[in-house]
This record gives sequence, C-alpha cells and structure tokens, in this order.
Amino acid sequence: MWPFGSSSEAGPSKIAQAVQDNAPDSTQSTSQSSTPSSNPASRWERTLADEEAYQAKVYPTTGELPSCMNLLDEFLMCYALGPQLRNMYRHGTYRDCTWKWADFKYCLSLKAEDMEERRELWIKRRAEWWARRRFEGSSEDVWNVRDKPLENFPPLYADEVPAETPM
Repeated sequence: MWPFGSSSEAGPSKIAQAVQDNAPDSTQSTSQSSTPSSNPASRWERTLADEEAYQAKVYPTTGELPSCMNLLDEFLMCYALGPQLRNMYRHGTYRDCTWKWADFKYCLSLKAEDMEERRELWIKRRAEWWARRRFEGSSEDVWNVRDKPLENFPPLYADEVPAETPM
C-alpha cells in the first residue's frame, strides 16, 4: 500500500518516474546533506527545496492528490490487527498512527481551498515531513560509509589457506 493514496493515485509507475526524473538532483542533495554544513538553516532550506521539487513531481496534477476518504482508510488500516501485530513483533511496541490522523484532519481543512492551492499546500506539507525525516535522521542511520575498504580483511593466515590437492 502506498503511503498516501491508493495505487491508482500514486502508483509505482508514477513514483518510479518521479524518482528517475529526479535522479541527478537526489544524488546531488545526498552529497550535500552528507557533508557537514556550518549553517543548519541553509541545510534545512536546501533539503526542503529538494523535497518540494520531488513532491511536485510525485503530485504533478490535482488529480494525483489523495482524497480525504483514502487518508481516513489508511488511518483506520493502521490500527488494524495485522499492522499492529507486525509492528509489535518487529519493534516491541504498538504503531503510532497519530500522524495519519493529522493528515486526515489537514485534508479536511483544505476543503475550502481551490484545487491548485490545495495541491501546493499538500506538496509543502509532504515536503516538510520528508525533509524533517531526512534532516533529523533515522533509527536506521547507524552505519558509517567507508571511503576505502579495510586493509587485510578478512585476514588470511597461511595455516588457514587450504592446500591445493591435484586431481
């Protein structure tokens, strides 16, 4: 299931296309975000601008936006037994679905806006959410990338190397 909408709204082909269209920008932003910056505000602005450009490609028209009913369905599915048991097994806690409820309430608040304004506001909200995730890091960010391979790893000792036997 896609994070915001059914597969007909933001399916794999549209997201894959947006990733391909955004590939040079994403590699550039990754290299920028991995280097330490003296000004975190400028790093935040760059990250936010990268995410806004990406989200604009994911949601190219107003018809691509998730409906409020889809967001409500996703909120209710988040609290279903299956996803909660999976999260309990993997992480040892129940899954917190409050952000899905917040998205549903935000969608309802956008009902008074015209469609193009609604699209721009949704893109800005999603870009801020993703930029915050990129900026703050993740629980999966525990590995450091090596610039060069380790020397003599795995270590080979003369007595461990099997002798070749002629056949």
